Amino acid sequence: MENLGNLEDLKNERFILVPFDFSTLAFQALEHGAFMSKTMHSRLALLHVAPGEYEMSLATRKMRFTADDCFDSFGVRPEVILRQCSSPYTMIKEVANELNPISVILKTGGGTRTIELLSGTSIPFLVIQGQPKNEVISNIAFPINFLQKLDEKMKRVVHFSNHYPHAKMHIITPSGKGVDKERNVSANITLMTKVLKDQNIDVNFITHDHKKNTAEAILELSKDMDMIVIQIENTTLLRRFLFGVREEKLTTNAEKTPVLCFRKESDFK
Repeated sequence: MENLGNLEDLKNERFILVPFDFSTLAFQALEHGAFMSKTMHSRLALLHVAPGEYEMSLATRKMRFTADDCFDSFGVRPEVILRQCSSPYTMIKEVANELNPISVILKTGGGTRTIELLSGTSIPFLVIQGQPKNEVISNIAFPINFLQKLDEKMKRVVHFSNHYPHAKMHIITPSGKGVDKERNVSANITLMTKVLKDQNIDVNFITHDHKKNTAEAILELSKDMDMIVIQIENTTLLRRFLFGVREEKLTTNAEKTPVLCFRKESDFK
Protein backbone atom coordinates (compact mmCIF):
# COMPACT_ATOMS: atom_id res chain seq x y z
CA MET A 1 0.00 0.00 0.00
CA GLU A 2 1.38 3.40 -0.97
CA ASN A 3 0.11 6.34 1.03
CA LEU A 4 0.41 10.10 0.70
CA GLY A 5 -0.28 10.64 4.41
CA ASN A 6 0.16 9.02 7.79
CA LEU A 7 -2.37 6.19 7.97
CA GLU A 8 -0.92 4.20 10.85
CA ASP A 9 -3.50 5.57 13.25
CA LEU A 10 -6.52 5.21 10.92
CA LYS A 11 -7.30 1.74 12.25
CA ASN A 12 -7.84 3.22 15.69
CA GLU A 13 -9.86 6.24 14.53
CA ARG A 14 -13.27 6.89 13.06
CA PHE A 15 -12.99 7.67 9.37
CA ILE A 16 -14.93 7.47 6.12
CA LEU A 17 -13.45 5.77 3.05
CA VAL A 18 -14.18 7.05 -0.46
CA PRO A 19 -12.97 4.98 -3.45
CA PHE A 20 -11.88 7.56 -6.02
CA ASP A 21 -11.27 7.20 -9.78
CA PHE A 22 -11.47 10.87 -10.90
CA SER A 23 -14.90 10.42 -12.52
CA THR A 24 -17.71 12.93 -12.02
CA LEU A 25 -19.50 10.54 -9.64
CA ALA A 26 -16.28 10.04 -7.68
CA PHE A 27 -16.01 13.78 -7.07
CA GLN A 28 -19.64 13.76 -5.94
CA ALA A 29 -18.87 10.85 -3.60
CA LEU A 30 -15.99 12.92 -2.22
CA GLU A 31 -18.44 15.75 -1.54
CA HIS A 32 -20.69 13.33 0.37
CA GLY A 33 -17.68 12.13 2.33
CA ALA A 34 -16.53 15.63 3.23
CA PHE A 35 -19.97 16.61 4.54
CA MET A 36 -20.36 13.33 6.43
CA SER A 37 -16.92 13.59 8.03
CA LYS A 38 -17.80 17.01 9.43
CA THR A 39 -21.21 15.87 10.65
CA MET A 40 -19.81 12.72 12.26
CA HIS A 41 -16.59 14.37 13.50
CA SER A 42 -14.48 11.79 11.71
CA ARG A 43 -11.54 11.71 9.33
CA LEU A 44 -11.75 11.14 5.58
CA ALA A 45 -9.62 8.89 3.35
CA LEU A 46 -9.54 8.53 -0.44
CA LEU A 47 -8.65 5.22 -2.08
CA HIS A 48 -7.41 5.12 -5.67
CA VAL A 49 -6.86 1.75 -7.35
CA ALA A 50 -4.61 1.64 -10.44
CA PRO A 51 -4.04 -1.37 -12.70
CA GLY A 52 -0.27 -0.86 -13.15
CA GLU A 53 2.83 1.03 -12.05
CA TYR A 54 2.57 3.64 -14.80
CA GLU A 55 -1.03 4.47 -13.85
CA MET A 56 0.04 4.61 -10.20
CA SER A 57 2.73 7.20 -10.96
CA LEU A 58 0.26 9.36 -12.86
CA ALA A 59 -2.34 9.10 -10.09
CA THR A 60 0.02 10.11 -7.26
CA ARG A 61 0.23 13.77 -8.23
CA LYS A 62 -3.44 13.97 -9.20
CA MET A 63 -4.48 12.57 -5.82
CA ARG A 64 -2.38 15.20 -4.04
CA PHE A 65 -4.19 17.91 -5.98
CA THR A 66 -7.54 16.29 -5.21
CA ALA A 67 -6.80 16.24 -1.47
CA ASP A 68 -5.72 19.90 -1.56
CA ASP A 69 -8.83 20.86 -3.52
CA CYS A 70 -11.05 19.01 -1.01
CA PHE A 71 -9.51 21.04 1.81
CA ASP A 72 -9.94 24.32 -0.09
CA SER A 73 -13.56 23.52 -1.01
CA PHE A 74 -14.89 21.83 2.13
CA GLY A 75 -12.35 22.41 4.89
CA VAL A 76 -11.55 18.70 5.10
CA ARG A 77 -8.15 17.30 4.16
CA PRO A 78 -8.39 13.59 3.30
CA GLU A 79 -5.68 11.01 3.68
CA VAL A 80 -4.80 9.29 0.41
CA ILE A 81 -4.35 5.56 -0.19
CA LEU A 82 -2.94 4.23 -3.48
CA ARG A 83 -3.22 0.54 -4.35
CA GLN A 84 -2.28 -1.42 -7.46
CA CYS A 85 -4.80 -4.05 -8.56
CA SER A 86 -6.63 -5.07 -11.73
CA SER A 87 -9.93 -5.39 -9.82
CA PRO A 88 -10.98 -2.16 -8.04
CA TYR A 89 -13.91 -3.82 -6.25
CA THR A 90 -11.65 -6.54 -4.84
CA MET A 91 -9.24 -3.91 -3.54
CA ILE A 92 -11.99 -1.75 -2.08
CA LYS A 93 -13.20 -4.72 -0.04
CA GLU A 94 -9.65 -5.59 1.03
CA VAL A 95 -8.82 -2.07 2.19
CA ALA A 96 -12.18 -1.69 3.95
CA ASN A 97 -11.60 -4.90 5.91
CA GLU A 98 -8.02 -3.89 6.69
CA LEU A 99 -8.70 -0.38 7.96
CA ASN A 100 -12.30 -0.79 9.22
CA PRO A 101 -13.83 2.61 8.36
CA ILE A 102 -17.17 3.87 9.69
CA SER A 103 -18.57 3.66 6.18
CA VAL A 104 -17.54 3.35 2.54
CA ILE A 105 -19.08 5.82 0.10
CA LEU A 106 -19.53 4.08 -3.22
CA LYS A 107 -20.72 5.54 -6.51
CA THR A 108 -23.41 3.40 -8.04
CA GLY A 109 -22.01 0.94 -10.54
CA GLY A 110 -24.71 -1.68 -10.62
CA GLY A 111 -26.47 -3.19 -7.63
CA THR A 112 -24.84 -6.61 -7.96
CA ARG A 113 -21.38 -5.15 -7.37
CA THR A 114 -22.56 -3.39 -4.25
CA ILE A 115 -23.98 -6.62 -2.88
CA GLU A 116 -20.78 -8.46 -3.75
CA LEU A 117 -18.85 -5.95 -1.66
CA LEU A 118 -21.24 -6.31 1.23
CA SER A 119 -20.93 -10.07 1.07
CA GLY A 120 -17.29 -9.80 2.12
CA THR A 121 -17.46 -7.13 4.80
CA SER A 122 -19.70 -6.00 7.65
CA ILE A 123 -18.91 -2.32 6.99
CA PRO A 124 -21.87 -0.15 5.88
CA PHE A 125 -21.80 1.20 2.32
CA LEU A 126 -23.40 4.47 1.26
CA VAL A 127 -24.37 4.15 -2.42
CA ILE A 128 -24.64 7.51 -4.19
CA GLN A 129 -25.81 8.58 -7.65
CA GLY A 130 -25.08 12.30 -7.52
CA GLN A 131 -24.30 15.30 -5.35
CA PRO A 132 -25.64 15.54 -1.78
CA LYS A 133 -29.11 17.01 -1.64
CA ASN A 134 -28.08 19.07 1.39
CA GLU A 135 -24.87 19.62 3.32
CA VAL A 136 -26.59 18.55 6.54
CA ILE A 137 -28.67 15.36 6.65
CA SER A 138 -32.10 16.43 7.95
CA ASN A 139 -34.46 13.61 6.94
CA ILE A 140 -33.62 9.89 6.95
CA ALA A 141 -35.97 7.18 5.66
CA PHE A 142 -35.69 3.98 7.68
CA PRO A 143 -37.76 1.07 6.30
CA ILE A 144 -38.61 -1.40 9.08
CA ASN A 145 -40.71 -4.55 9.22
CA PHE A 146 -42.51 -4.39 12.57
CA LEU A 147 -43.57 -7.99 12.30
CA GLN A 148 -39.97 -9.02 13.06
CA LYS A 149 -37.73 -8.48 16.11
CA LEU A 150 -37.95 -4.92 17.41
CA ASP A 151 -35.02 -4.44 19.83
CA GLU A 152 -32.31 -4.57 17.18
CA LYS A 153 -34.17 -2.16 14.94
CA MET A 154 -34.54 0.39 17.73
CA LYS A 155 -30.80 0.16 18.38
CA ARG A 156 -30.13 0.92 14.72
CA VAL A 157 -32.42 3.95 14.76
CA VAL A 158 -30.77 5.23 17.94
CA HIS A 159 -27.34 4.73 16.37
CA PHE A 160 -28.15 6.80 13.28
CA SER A 161 -29.81 9.46 15.39
CA ASN A 162 -26.60 9.80 17.41
CA HIS A 163 -24.57 10.23 14.23
CA TYR A 164 -27.10 12.62 12.67
CA PRO A 165 -28.43 14.61 15.63
CA HIS A 166 -30.19 17.16 13.40
CA ALA A 167 -32.05 14.54 11.38
CA LYS A 168 -35.62 13.41 11.72
CA MET A 169 -36.07 9.65 11.46
CA HIS A 170 -38.95 8.62 9.20
CA ILE A 171 -39.84 4.99 9.97
CA ILE A 172 -41.53 3.38 6.95
CA THR A 173 -43.38 0.12 7.59
CA PRO A 174 -46.00 -1.99 5.83
CA SER A 175 -49.35 -2.43 7.52
CA GLY A 176 -50.19 -5.81 9.00
CA LYS A 177 -52.10 -8.37 6.97
CA GLY A 178 -55.15 -9.22 9.02
CA VAL A 179 -56.48 -7.90 12.33
CA ASP A 180 -53.91 -9.59 14.58
CA LYS A 181 -50.89 -8.47 12.58
CA GLU A 182 -52.34 -4.98 12.27
CA ARG A 183 -52.61 -4.80 16.05
CA ASN A 184 -49.04 -6.07 16.34
CA VAL A 185 -47.76 -3.32 14.04
CA SER A 186 -49.74 -0.69 15.94
CA ALA A 187 -48.45 -1.90 19.31
CA ASN A 188 -44.84 -1.88 18.10
CA ILE A 189 -45.20 1.63 16.73
CA THR A 190 -46.59 2.80 20.08
CA LEU A 191 -43.73 1.15 21.97
CA MET A 192 -41.04 2.44 19.63
CA THR A 193 -42.48 5.95 19.72
CA LYS A 194 -42.24 6.05 23.50
CA VAL A 195 -38.72 4.60 23.64
CA LEU A 196 -37.31 6.93 20.99
CA LYS A 197 -39.04 10.07 22.25
CA ASP A 198 -37.79 9.32 25.76
CA GLN A 199 -34.32 9.62 24.21
CA ASN A 200 -35.26 12.90 22.51
CA ILE A 201 -35.16 11.38 19.03
CA ASP A 202 -37.32 13.14 16.45
CA VAL A 203 -39.28 10.35 14.81
CA ASN A 204 -42.16 10.05 12.37
CA PHE A 205 -43.96 6.82 11.46
CA ILE A 206 -45.33 6.19 7.98
CA THR A 207 -47.42 3.10 7.27
CA HIS A 208 -48.14 1.92 3.74
CA ASP A 209 -50.54 -0.74 2.48
CA HIS A 210 -48.93 -4.17 2.83
CA LYS A 211 -50.38 -5.10 -0.58
CA LYS A 212 -48.24 -2.49 -2.30
CA ASN A 213 -44.85 -3.37 -3.76
CA THR A 214 -42.40 -2.61 -0.97
CA ALA A 215 -39.72 -1.02 -3.14
CA GLU A 216 -42.23 1.26 -4.84
CA ALA A 217 -43.74 2.26 -1.49
CA ILE A 218 -40.33 3.07 0.02
CA LEU A 219 -39.32 5.15 -3.00
CA GLU A 220 -42.62 7.01 -3.12
CA LEU A 221 -42.41 7.89 0.57
CA SER A 222 -38.69 8.80 0.42
CA LYS A 223 -38.76 11.35 -2.39
CA ASP A 224 -37.91 14.27 -0.11
CA MET A 225 -35.46 12.39 2.13
CA ASP A 226 -31.72 13.04 2.30
CA MET A 227 -30.90 9.36 2.84
CA ILE A 228 -32.49 5.91 2.89
CA VAL A 229 -31.12 3.35 5.36
CA ILE A 230 -31.69 -0.33 4.62
CA GLN A 231 -30.56 -3.63 6.10
CA ILE A 232 -29.31 -6.42 3.87
CA GLU A 233 -30.38 -9.94 4.69
CA ASN A 234 -27.61 -12.32 5.67
CA THR A 235 -28.40 -14.82 2.93
CA THR A 236 -26.02 -16.87 0.81
CA LEU A 237 -26.37 -14.66 -2.25
CA LEU A 238 -27.22 -11.46 -0.36
CA ARG A 239 -29.64 -10.59 -3.12
CA ARG A 240 -32.57 -9.24 -1.18
CA PHE A 241 -33.33 -6.63 1.40
CA LEU A 242 -35.11 -7.06 4.68
CA PHE A 243 -38.50 -7.00 2.92
CA GLY A 244 -37.32 -9.09 -0.04
CA VAL A 245 -36.79 -6.01 -2.20
CA ARG A 246 -34.20 -6.29 -4.92
CA GLU A 247 -31.61 -3.65 -4.05
CA GLU A 248 -31.18 -2.27 -7.57
CA LYS A 249 -34.59 -0.59 -7.30
CA LEU A 250 -33.46 1.47 -4.33
CA THR A 251 -29.79 2.16 -5.05
CA THR A 252 -30.69 3.36 -8.56
CA ASN A 253 -33.78 5.36 -7.52
CA ALA A 254 -34.94 8.17 -9.80
CA GLU A 255 -34.61 10.83 -7.06
CA LYS A 256 -30.91 9.89 -6.67
CA THR A 257 -31.34 9.64 -2.92
CA PRO A 258 -28.25 8.09 -1.27
CA VAL A 259 -28.86 4.61 0.17
CA LEU A 260 -26.92 3.37 3.19
CA CYS A 261 -26.72 -0.44 3.09
CA PHE A 262 -25.72 -2.44 6.14
CA ARG A 263 -25.82 -6.05 7.24
CA LYS A 264 -27.30 -7.40 10.45
CA GLU A 265 -23.82 -7.99 11.85
CA SER A 266 -22.49 -4.57 10.86
CA ASP A 267 -20.37 -3.08 13.62
CA PHE A 268 -21.36 0.57 13.94
CA LYS A 269 -18.76 2.73 15.69
